[in-house]
Amino acid sequence: MKVERAREYVIENLQYALNPRSIAVVGASRYPTKVGYKVIEELRRWGYKGELYPVNPRSNVVQGLPAYPTVKDIPYDVDLVFVAVPAHIVKSVLEDCVAKKVKIVVIATSAFKEIGRGELQNQLTQYCRDNQLPLIGPNLVGMGSPYLNFNCGFIPYLPIKGPVAMISQSGANLLAALGTSQKDHFGMSFFVGLGNKADVDFCEFVAYAGRDPNTRCLAIYIEGLDSPEAFVDACKHVDKPIVTIKVGGSKIGEKAAFAHTASENAGTTDAFYDEIFERAGAIRATTWQEFLDVSLALGMQPTPKGDHIVMITNGGGSGLLSCDHFERCGLPLHELSEISPGLAGRIRAYMPMFGSPLNPVDISGTASPIQYKGAFTQAIRDPNVHGILGSICPTAVTDVPAVTDVVIQIHETYKHLGKPFIMECQGGEECQEAIMKLRDHGIPAYPTAEQAVNAMIALYKYGQIKKNKA
Repeated sequence: MKVERAREYVIENLQYALNPRSIAVVGASRYPTKVGYKVIEELRRWGYKGELYPVNPRSNVVQGLPAYPTVKDIPYDVDLVFVAVPAHIVKSVLEDCVAKKVKIVVIATSAFKEIGRGELQNQLTQYCRDNQLPLIGPNLVGMGSPYLNFNCGFIPYLPIKGPVAMISQSGANLLAALGTSQKDHFGMSFFVGLGNKADVDFCEFVAYAGRDPNTRCLAIYIEGLDSPEAFVDACKHVDKPIVTIKVGGSKIGEKAAFAHTASENAGTTDAFYDEIFERAGAIRATTWQEFLDVSLALGMQPTPKGDHIVMITNGGGSGLLSCDHFERCGLPLHELSEISPGLAGRIRAYMPMFGSPLNPVDISGTASPIQYKGAFTQAIRDPNVHGILGSICPTAVTDVPAVTDVVIQIHETYKHLGKPFIMECQGGEECQEAIMKLRDHGIPAYPTAEQAVNAMIALYKYGQIKKNKA
């Protein structure tokens, strides 16, 4: 259901969605295949320290915890109620939550608007709004935060700690992102699945993320916007980069989005959403990989103060892929002579005579860690250079781990200059290990030229967005 703007009582109560002192699990089960079993199991496994109250009218004990017939029967305060019971029971659960003065309710249950039961979903939503009880869902997978050791839902793992808040209508894509977090060191501050988004809207989680001290970038997966003006308003009031990906725009995708999360896209176009995101000051990604790549960069690095980006590589092919992609994206590289008159000469001291001091700067396939260090240092210290893109190609003489350590050292030494530093490591296992180590030290690193360029382009775009906001 539509909201005119982000509601303050909802934003305030979202803290209980990610850091509750107590949780009641309605539909708590003794059977390991049930959602109500997994919710309790995952909360305990990942270190939740608050109180857990299973609600099951047919058992006095669930997973070794005292169980209660209803939420009203719990003799203690309850912050969050997680609902995993059939749809026809949900109304009575909500009534108990209101009577108990619960702070927030999360409904994992499906079979609402996405199967044509929109009236039932709207009735439940209106009841919650009338009683100022924020409702997240229904039809969602859960939420959590690695900073709080909190995993609430039927989710098999937590992401690693990091700067990106992941807000997603899709449970499957959210789970994919969580898996990517562990596998590829994509750090998150918190994550939430919104499902059908009946009550709590994108705009309210945008406002919450804007206040969250661990969040430096918002990554938002959207299947439909019920309240585009509220979304725009909320984004405008957040001084953090926002990356969006909007799906369901194709002819069959429109139907699939409704069947999935009851998202309505009839009468909208890509151009409509382009305008929405432009007004919101959000960067729109068009593929899932780009969505993850640019979110990571925006969460880790500052924006460049201009378009003088210098690329330093030991592989001419990587340089060519990169400079072509920069130009396709509307941010062509400038030659070093155009950026800073003496820079090419200073970098020449760190390359063989057959190297190329143009831009990209090719310090050749024989480049040593010392040569990388000299070239990077000359570039980053030049006041006319606004950002650095480095690239490693693992030739037989390239010491990838040593170059990785050089990059980390230079980044630490000169990050006070406020210049973005991005790396591309194209190769095998040694490059994958380098990417993980670089990310662990706050440097966005990628396996392909296009990914690294997309990341730098996004940083530049966000710099322009900030200028327009000022």
